[in-house]
Amino acid sequence: MSITRLDFQPRPLRPAGWRMAILLAGVLMLCAATAHWLFQLQAVSQSSAQWQAHAARTQAQQLSRPVLAPAQQQQRDLQMQAVALAVRQLNLPVTRLIRSIAAPADIHVALLALDLNGQPAAEQAGTQAAGTLKIAAEAETTRDMFNYLAYLNQQTLFRAVYLNRHDMLSAAGERPYHFQLEAQWRQ
Repeated sequence: MSITRLDFQPRPLRPAGWRMAILLAGVLMLCAATAHWLFQLQAVSQSSAQWQAHAARTQAQQLSRPVLAPAQQQQRDLQMQAVALAVRQLNLPVTRLIRSIAAPADIHVALLALDLNGQPAAEQAGTQAAGTLKIAAEAETTRDMFNYLAYLNQQTLFRAVYLNRHDMLSAAGERPYHFQLEAQWRQ
């Protein structure tokens, strides 16, 4: 078994130019990254100060608004409801509704009147608002009347369609069955 001899004397340093170049490049990159980080930190602190100043101005403006008297607040609420109703009526899907109620050629029904009140019906929580469309029509036979009712119930625009009233008029001639429907439509 051979014993190795340990030498505790330091070796002379050999010049390594490429190692120094890599070390110097790393130090320069670290300095550049540090300068960039400090610049970003300063920009963030300036933005934060500007945001805080803006928030303070906004809060001061909100606090300086006068509180309306109850009568004035009620009047303003009524005005807001009237505006909301007007907007809702302007946004009614009238064209889609009219296309949906047009009877196919094999169902002999004539539309007499449409009443689109556009008022939202009372809905369960989580469903979309709807309106009511009242339809007055006449048909040649009861079969056409019920086929038209079934046709409207199949339309995806309508949530439910109900036959409210029907009359048989003997003096009406060609179309003796007059009826009224109520269709709940989805928005």
